[in-house]
Amino acid sequence: MEMYAPPGSVTAIRIADGHADFKQRYVRTDKFLAEEKARKALFGRYRNPYTDNESVKGVIRTVSNTNITFWRGMLLASKEDGPPFAMDPVTLETIGRYDFEGQIKTPTFTAHPKFDPDTGEMLCFAYEAGADGSDCGVDVVTWTINADGIKTEELSFKAPFAGMIHDCGVSKNYMVLPLTPIKMSLDRLKKGGNKFAWDPNEDQVYGLVPRRGGKPEDVIWFRADNGFHGHVAGCYENEEGHVIFDLTVADGNVFFWFPPEGESPDFNQRARLSSPTCRWIFDPKAKSGTRASHPYNGRQMASSHESMIDVDHQQAGYSTAWHIIRGSRRWGKTGEEDVWFAGPTATYQEPVFIPKDGGAEGEGYLAALKNNLDELRNDVVIWDAQKLSAGPLATLHLPFKLRLGFHGNFVDHRDIEAWQKRRASELGPVKPADSPLPWQVKLSNGGGNEPDDGLKGHDEKL
Repeated sequence: MEMYAPPGSVTAIRIADGHADFKQRYVRTDKFLAEEKARKALFGRYRNPYTDNESVKGVIRTVSNTNITFWRGMLLASKEDGPPFAMDPVTLETIGRYDFEGQIKTPTFTAHPKFDPDTGEMLCFAYEAGADGSDCGVDVVTWTINADGIKTEELSFKAPFAGMIHDCGVSKNYMVLPLTPIKMSLDRLKKGGNKFAWDPNEDQVYGLVPRRGGKPEDVIWFRADNGFHGHVAGCYENEEGHVIFDLTVADGNVFFWFPPEGESPDFNQRARLSSPTCRWIFDPKAKSGTRASHPYNGRQMASSHESMIDVDHQQAGYSTAWHIIRGSRRWGKTGEEDVWFAGPTATYQEPVFIPKDGGAEGEGYLAALKNNLDELRNDVVIWDAQKLSAGPLATLHLPFKLRLGFHGNFVDHRDIEAWQKRRASELGPVKPADSPLPWQVKLSNGGGNEPDDGLKGHDEKL
């Protein structure tokens, strides 16, 4: 399980003028700094503060190792169990914990914010957001941050149960939050146990959340048979006003190391799982508790947790998806396949799509880290996204092996330079958080971790 708990390490590969440069830096979170100073491990089990050394009580535990996104001239390194940390997009030096200039002070924040290509807004959320980020509560918050960095929407509400919400989908008028039936338990944490336990008898659930002017009672929860959510491939609204939502759904417990309560891990289970990309259709006029069904899966869509589409077309109908495991595969509008196989001794990490300037949907490049299993070394492979079977356009041979990573994104250096100019003039430098989070203040004053201290005043603002 500790494979999910190492310090965040960000790798940047920059390609320009016929050359490639490599840089890697740790995300210097509060946890990283505390253990660096002590020169030893101080934090215990995964997301369980009750197993920590007493000296770090009240220290933010996140390692910010899940995703890295570009926002208003900074990189945000994030993991869903804590706030994001800002980094310089060129030097990769850590700037500090980021609270959106004091606008977001919940204990947790998603690793998968989404960006509206039409408005420039960031759509984001947090679960287990009501106390210190370790209360195993059902508090959820969604936000909209406009292109100027101003919070314009905030909605707090309760989930049907205390499960995991890892990713989200965004359409023109809604956010979709997939609630996975891997459940948290405060009693289990206090006994020194796991944060999560799989519940094979619970439904998978989808929350349909209005993007603008919503109230807690406006959130609609759709239910479906038990399943484990993967990552979101796309989301949009059709002509009938229904929300189309595509993501992978496994037919069992992907996190086998978090077995059902009282059971031992089944280490062979994951090899038996099927994880097709499913298409769900949600009617915003339905009532909470409505059973949902997915009319499409399998070959009609890409099939793995590494499914992806052209993000610039995320809020409209799309016709191309890519999939990478041992090779690269593209599904076109009529179901045709375009395949490149890397051979039996190679796998790939999550790909990134690089759009072509002025290109149509799906026009651009696909890039991914290739794991050369027989050499214990990595390559960076780049394809024409429309001609995978023609083979790579370029391969960068790294002289060493990188650790397996979770997520990555492409950033156009022209955007970095434009924001550098703005930050050097009217905007000023990125401002890290300058005050403790509400739960830390409460703890220092002798308080506990009861819900709502991180959300106080939220409902009154809406």
